[in-house]
Amino acid sequence: MALLAPLKAIAVLVPALAVVYGLLQTGLWQLNGKSGQTIATSEPKTYTLSNDPVVVYVKDFVSEQEAAHLVELAKGGFAPSPMWDNDGKPHIDKAYRLSMTAKLDRTDMVIKRLEDRARSFPFYKNLGDFMPIVVQNYGIAGQYRDHYDWFDDAHAVGGNIASTFFVYIHANCTGGGTNFARLTPPNDDDESWCEFIDCDRPLDEGVTFKPILGNAIYWENLHADDSGHVLTLHAGMPVTSGNKMGMNMWTWKTT
Repeated sequence: MALLAPLKAIAVLVPALAVVYGLLQTGLWQLNGKSGQTIATSEPKTYTLSNDPVVVYVKDFVSEQEAAHLVELAKGGFAPSPMWDNDGKPHIDKAYRLSMTAKLDRTDMVIKRLEDRARSFPFYKNLGDFMPIVVQNYGIAGQYRDHYDWFDDAHAVGGNIASTFFVYIHANCTGGGTNFARLTPPNDDDESWCEFIDCDRPLDEGVTFKPILGNAIYWENLHADDSGHVLTLHAGMPVTSGNKMGMNMWTWKTT
């Protein structure tokens, strides 16, 4: 009789451990590095829109919990978003770029995990380190007109931005799409892209990605000879209602 209670406890514990192990194996749970805390995640799915330049859409790059954590990290750190001259000098032009920017702490465990996740994708070229991770906050009428992420004169700034991840971490808005005016839209008969792309826009306006929480766009900014790829011209379209936040993960390639 003395062994009955321990045996009952083991009978309950073993199935419970099996469930937890299964959740960890499937990626439904992923530890965020803090004792006793977990974050629910889904396995990211990737869709290649273009091979030249490389443009890949990533569904479920971050979970809702991770996105909320990033929004919380950015609170209190926002300042007007700058634009950058080709010599690396910042300036403010709210008629061209109307948003707020906050720099995130790269020592944060969630940030570290997201950097590792980004590096793990087979399409990602690890040509350097990530620049400081930043969040862009777009309120009503917030936008960033046509621009490139790369610099014309890489030697003047000591390098260039080889690639970009833009991750939607808050998307309670209308408008606010990310437009690539020079990219070719998918074929008309492939309606699956309409989940992520605004298929109602005219074809001559290029490709406009919808702001969808947790999803990301990845693109390569440079040719093999390190010159800037002009087809990566893009814009943050005006937010017509609500609020949009996006996280930039830029890979810096030193000259």
